[in-house]
Amino acid sequence: SQSWLNVSELLFQSWFNVIVPDLPGFWKTKLEKVFDLDEYANVIEEFIKELNLKNVILWGHSNWWAISIKIANRNKIPLSRLVLNNSAWIRNDKKRSFKRKILNNIIKPLKVFKKIPWWNKIRELFYRLIWSQDYLSSENNPYMKQTYLNMINSDLSLEIPKIKENTLLIWWENDTYTPVLDGSFMRKNIKNSKMIVLEDEKHWIHLTSPDKLVNTFLNNI
Repeated sequence: SQSWLNVSELLFQSWFNVIVPDLPGFWKTKLEKVFDLDEYANVIEEFIKELNLKNVILWGHSNWWAISIKIANRNKIPLSRLVLNNSAWIRNDKKRSFKRKILNNIIKPLKVFKKIPWWNKIRELFYRLIWSQDYLSSENNPYMKQTYLNMINSDLSLEIPKIKENTLLIWWENDTYTPVLDGSFMRKNIKNSKMIVLEDEKHWIHLTSPDKLVNTFLNNI
């Protein structure tokens, strides 16, 4: 939630009630068992019911969009709109899977050097190259590692066409984590959707250009 404080404040100033929950395993909320997408969806659904929220706009970024797909298609809570930016949902992409496989095969033999002081830096660099630095962070919690694997191994390609909510897709052209082609697929397969592609921005726009992100949202709802 810390990374979304600026966006939250700007939305609040625009007369939205904003809630940015910390899901189990993130920030200061403890993870006390292994979770999957359905269990995370349960947390959000129960949260919304407990607060009796109405006219909910569900905003998902990166991996949390996968949870949003689950919530939208389970139809357990009323949603007025989905806002999805740089969303990760394709897990069986052959090109990216091949890249991860090759780099993982490279790093395994290098483990003989793990006692060397700079080993951790090399390992971090490799995981960044395969877009898996979150995997390194997950190793700090006995439940988080399997939870992370559950998340990234859940391909939701077949769930995209089932989305019925009015959906705003916000993407950046320079995103290497979740390429524009991913968003284009969603635009073609979600009936009530609109896609905005922003120039000269990357995956973490909510940190680098929160004003631009919020203005894009306000101008397209």
